[in-house]
Amino acid sequence: MIIRFLNWAIDYWVMLNYVFYKFYSRREKDPEIRGLIYAPLWMMFNFLEIIFLLDDLLCCRILSTIMGYNKYLIITPYFPILLLNYIFLYRKDKWKDIFKQIDKERDSEEIKKRYRNTVIYIWASIAILTIHVIITSLRRHFGLL
Repeated sequence: MIIRFLNWAIDYWVMLNYVFYKFYSRREKDPEIRGLIYAPLWMMFNFLEIIFLLDDLLCCRILSTIMGYNKYLIITPYFPILLLNYIFLYRKDKWKDIFKQIDKERDSEEIKKRYRNTVIYIWASIAILTIHVIITSLRRHFGLL
């Protein structure tokens, strides 16, 4: 059960890197750098959104507690994730073989599904943040909700 979950998580982690790589490959000459930086940044973005939601909806005050100690403490989880991303995917150009394999299998149903789900995950993250910001703004400005 745990092995299946880890395989699933790794597949989607690689696909998240691949989606950023493909998006920037149309615009830049070194899109792998964007994948290396943006995939962990996206996970950090989601981590912070969860903290913001907990702070706002459940009045946990996690963020204010962390910021009270050291405001830079909030970004420290980014660096281990970035390092792991580099070690397991980008060191010694492993990403080239992996992304070539994904490109070869791009027409398969499994890869299409993973790619689609990853893009949906990115857009859903943006939508959740936007909705949360709008609701919080309305509540604070007008006393609504």
